[in-house]
Amino acid sequence: MCRLTRRGTSTLPAQPSQPFRRRPYGSLTPLYLAPPSPATRSYGGLKQDGRGIQPVYLTCTSGRVEWQYPRAGLRVILRSPHKGKEFRACIKGDQKFEGARLYLEGHRSLLPIFHADDGRPKELVRCFSSYKGEAALYVEAEQGLDGLKKQVAGFDYHLRPVGDGNAVYEPMEECRPCTETEMLHLYCAGDFVARGSILAVTDKPHLEHSLITIHATKVFQQTYPVFGHAHAHPKRGSTDKQTQTPKEEEEEEDNDLSFSSLIEAGGYVGRVVMPIQCGAKWGEGEFLVMGDMRLGQPVLRCAPRYEEWSALTRRAQSQAQCILES
Repeated sequence: MCRLTRRGTSTLPAQPSQPFRRRPYGSLTPLYLAPPSPATRSYGGLKQDGRGIQPVYLTCTSGRVEWQYPRAGLRVILRSPHKGKEFRACIKGDQKFEGARLYLEGHRSLLPIFHADDGRPKELVRCFSSYKGEAALYVEAEQGLDGLKKQVAGFDYHLRPVGDGNAVYEPMEECRPCTETEMLHLYCAGDFVARGSILAVTDKPHLEHSLITIHATKVFQQTYPVFGHAHAHPKRGSTDKQTQTPKEEEEEEDNDLSFSSLIEAGGYVGRVVMPIQCGAKWGEGEFLVMGDMRLGQPVLRCAPRYEEWSALTRRAQSQAQCILES
């Protein structure tokens, strides 16, 4: 169970870790399971007199921090549920984040990590590594705020263990092929599992990820609506266009045109992301795409060729924690 330790008058939201979930059997059409509603608690800066720093201790693998009427500062200490184990932490600030600046505590100084006007896209996920099993964030309220105007500095966070918990983060670790054990686990417990082919890959350097568009012929599971019917595929919004380079916008337009050819063919279309350092490329054939939701993004974790997956289901059915389909 997720635990929140509070000191002083601070109260911050926390989201319990997702329990291990078995995949519903015999899913032949996209299955959308509504995720549990996170318990949201807020900290009110009006309780502070403009001085002092409130310490907050969080031992959740994921959650949300929301600070209303920011005053003075908060020191948010993130710790792994597994005491002393190293982790990689990522945060994503709200689109309407205001009234404060977010820093990461370094060995000797504070490192700027998020501010509404820092010149980087607000939807950019900012990541950092723990030190001796924890990471500390300093949330500093801006000076001269209007005491009557409600401002909210909110962000979501997610922690992932690094290797065996004692290793140093290696960026290419997220790019290696999955082991058979990892594939079996993700098939039964992943947030999305689908069979399909790659339509397009678009690099997003400003967001530090690659966007992969997939045409799925079968969706085994999805806890969020990652894949939808091809004829109902959403167009890009104005926010997407504002953060795109001319080259990316041209590639997206080509991709949108390719969706029209899928309407008659049927099936489903979805977009997932991978870290840009993985160098994702288009490839022929069918794949089983599996992954997790992190900070509102569907992150691709495993994508074995379908022939490889079919062979694995025949020899590993007795080892799996759910019924394997191919």
